[in-house]
Amino acid sequence: MILSAILVAILATISQWWFFAPITRCMTYPLTTGILVGIFMGHPMLGMLAGANIQLVYLGWINAGGVMPSNTMVAGIYGTALTILSSASPKLAVTFAIPFSLLGLLMVQIYQTLNSFWVHRADKALAEGNVNQIRFLNFVPSFIVSLLVYGLPAFCLVLFGKGWATALINAIPESLTTALEVVGGLMPALGIAMLLSYLGKKSLNAYFFIGFFLAVYLKLDTTAVAIFSAAIAFLIFVSQTAKKKEDSPKEKKVKRLTLNNRKGATEAVQPAANSTDNAGVITTDDYKVQLNKRDLIKTWLWQQSDEAAYNYERLQALGLTNMMLYPIRKLYSDPQKQAEELKKYMVFFNTEPHMVGPIIHGVALSMEEARANGQNVSAEDINGVRTGLMGPAAGIGDTVQQGIIFPILASIGATMALDHNFIGPVFFTVVFEAIIYTIGYLMFMFGYKKGKSSVITILKNGIIDKVTNAFSIVGLMVVRTMAATRITVDTPLVWSIGKSTMKLQEILNTLAPGLIPLAITLIVWRLVAKKVNPTWIILGIFIIGIALSYLNLLGVVK
Repeated sequence: MILSAILVAILATISQWWFFAPITRCMTYPLTTGILVGIFMGHPMLGMLAGANIQLVYLGWINAGGVMPSNTMVAGIYGTALTILSSASPKLAVTFAIPFSLLGLLMVQIYQTLNSFWVHRADKALAEGNVNQIRFLNFVPSFIVSLLVYGLPAFCLVLFGKGWATALINAIPESLTTALEVVGGLMPALGIAMLLSYLGKKSLNAYFFIGFFLAVYLKLDTTAVAIFSAAIAFLIFVSQTAKKKEDSPKEKKVKRLTLNNRKGATEAVQPAANSTDNAGVITTDDYKVQLNKRDLIKTWLWQQSDEAAYNYERLQALGLTNMMLYPIRKLYSDPQKQAEELKKYMVFFNTEPHMVGPIIHGVALSMEEARANGQNVSAEDINGVRTGLMGPAAGIGDTVQQGIIFPILASIGATMALDHNFIGPVFFTVVFEAIIYTIGYLMFMFGYKKGKSSVITILKNGIIDKVTNAFSIVGLMVVRTMAATRITVDTPLVWSIGKSTMKLQEILNTLAPGLIPLAITLIVWRLVAKKVNPTWIILGIFIIGIALSYLNLLGVVK
């Protein structure tokens, strides 16, 4: 048990200490951490089922802009561990996880507040010309804080918690256990509703109901609906792209007199090129100091640690200063000059770090290289471009990554996991990370190659909106399938009329299967759209779910 406690403590530590994103990125998701906790504690199937149930609640919880609405890392790891310790039904994992997630908000506040101290130490180190301290301050103090705040409680929970966890479960009456399972069956409605609110475009809402009927009438599973919806989205994307080409300016024939056309014959005139396409592109032919492909790859790899010391005061600043340490050393040989150039990165900065955001760092690197070779690029120019682009990159990156790609893949992975298929969490983790880091690498290299004009080109051509719409269609249809299959409650209400017995659920099924999950999803979706605090919705689901269970109006689908 000591080994299990140590392994879970390490997992809890790195779930917040994001020292290298390709390793730590999915540690924020219960679907990934649930099976790992299960393996570490000797119960992989129970861990996977618990993690998948917890993940459904947090399907639509988007951590954007440095704001964390709930601590999913703590919910997944601590909730799964307590489920295994108490040998409880995986459906009860949700009721264990939610209190931990709320406690986790206090833990993240402590972590990010204490990390602010290391930023000031880094300021002092650069003022003294000591660039070597940047690496240490980015990784070591933040690891110690995460170990104490996240790892130590997890260690104690696993090592000492089995006795009281088992006693807690045994003390709960059977009727209350059933009621809590009803709460667990209702709770995915919140995650689904939050995701629908995030994806919500009135013009696309019909796809949500199409997904519902595919699931309840044709009995298609999540993977089949995802393939079907992807085909629809692709056709719509192609159609919109083709329409834009038809509407774009075409060459036209005009008659004009020139030195080479003295008779005024008809000539073809091409549309004017966008003046921003080549704006700001810097040639490198005469550079004395240049970054090669190996330097770029190393810098991109260091960028994956930009949130190791994430803090409230300047968010990603210390991590990005750590990222630029390698190329700045390559561009400048004088340690004092290196420290001076790194100071510009010790300012507040925050954007989506993995998929779209890297294009900003590629642009900054291109400008740094030009600055080191005597081009007219000031520190203010570099930070002006970085600051101006961090908002648009975050908006696109968070929307596509957290609001579209993640829920689609997590829905498929959770469905496979709940069907007792170990491939589910592996599929989600591998495919999700392969997509975002491949795109992130390409964006980083594209930003470096094109300079500051690259993002302007991407934002102006309108392709982002079309891609987002296409993914949203897939997301809406897949999420509706989840609502039909993973809100696992029905009504056991039965009444007698003479010698006949009437079952309400059978009557509802003749109208349309899945009406109760659909109604619950729509109600919670409406509450989310009305900006009701998710914590109040959680509390309401607890109270109403328990009450309706005791009144025999709701039960768990067997």
